[in-house]
Amino acid sequence: MRTKLLPLIVFPALVGVAHAQSSVTLYGVINQGVNYINNQGGGSVFGMVKGQTNGSRWGFRGAEDLGGGMKAVFDLENGFDASAGTLSQGGRLFGRSAWMGLQTPYGRLTMGRQYDAMHDDVGEPLGATGIWAWIGSHQGDFDNLNANFRWDSSIRYISPTFAGFKFDGVFAPGGTPGNFATNRRYQLAMTYASGPVLGVIAYENINNPAVSVYDSTVGPADPKFTSPGKSPSFSGFLSANSQEIFAAGIGYRFGTGGQVSLIYTRTIFSDMLKTSTTPNTGSATLSSYEANIRYRLVPTLMVAAAYDYTTVRAPGRSAHYHQVIAGPDYFLSKATDIQLAGVWQEAAGKDSTGKAAVATIGSLGASTTPTQVAVKLTLRHRF
Repeated sequence: MRTKLLPLIVFPALVGVAHAQSSVTLYGVINQGVNYINNQGGGSVFGMVKGQTNGSRWGFRGAEDLGGGMKAVFDLENGFDASAGTLSQGGRLFGRSAWMGLQTPYGRLTMGRQYDAMHDDVGEPLGATGIWAWIGSHQGDFDNLNANFRWDSSIRYISPTFAGFKFDGVFAPGGTPGNFATNRRYQLAMTYASGPVLGVIAYENINNPAVSVYDSTVGPADPKFTSPGKSPSFSGFLSANSQEIFAAGIGYRFGTGGQVSLIYTRTIFSDMLKTSTTPNTGSATLSSYEANIRYRLVPTLMVAAAYDYTTVRAPGRSAHYHQVIAGPDYFLSKATDIQLAGVWQEAAGKDSTGKAAVATIGSLGASTTPTQVAVKLTLRHRF
């Protein structure tokens, strides 16, 4: 269900200008629930779902018909922690997205704080993150399939669909005086959807990732720098000069609400600078291999399962992680559902901080052992 606010206020200054048909939609998602984690920092935890595992949000989405197949469009989306009523995404008012632009017969051009193709074209339609959000992500979301970061000050173009193919590009200049490329980011993606088949290939290139997307206030060369990463699987690599992400995925839909998907991602942190919290130099490569399946047994009950294998390679260290997640989703109505998910993860090797690798599921906090188990029960309502 969406709440329509019609019509928009027409300001006196616009008298004499033809009033086009406009609409604004108020929408959102509220999650509340409980987690059990067998080992978080050395002890078991049972409590309310908090912070980034929530995904609660509200927003305004609008469009104005300008004629000739053209529309002015915008989206302002806030993220919050429903258990405490606090802002997410670093305290931003519209931390999930804040953009505006034009929808035309030749595609959509938007500018502002936006999601990227890794989330929109890979994770959401094909990944375990599209089912379970943060607990389905790959090791702290190093490949951004669950939107660990958004792109500030970005320009995005999404083409019309041609014979099932669609193109998606983002560019964020991010330059500083005398150095245009300091925080530059760009992305290219191509998706395919025809009948039961979904496919995607995407590539991102990010300069100075600690500052440009992970919200560090100073760069790695500053003595005050500390890694902004939360997951030890890759937090020690965030002094890199650049981050590259490649993803490819394919999905096949079957029956009533069934889908099986395969995803491969490869993330490279290059030219790392050794600091007190990032003890690495050279380059590090993280590769993830995921398979998942979802199926509606009846219209009100979906079951899903996923397996992910992640490898980490860097000079003098390597690690790997196995993760299995499964659970049902029961729909009380079109807008409200109850979801239960169980996750098991096992780690081995030496992580990005130079210590023995420990399990760390999503953003739930690291275990002190190579294994971690979590169970999450949530009630979710969309409006």
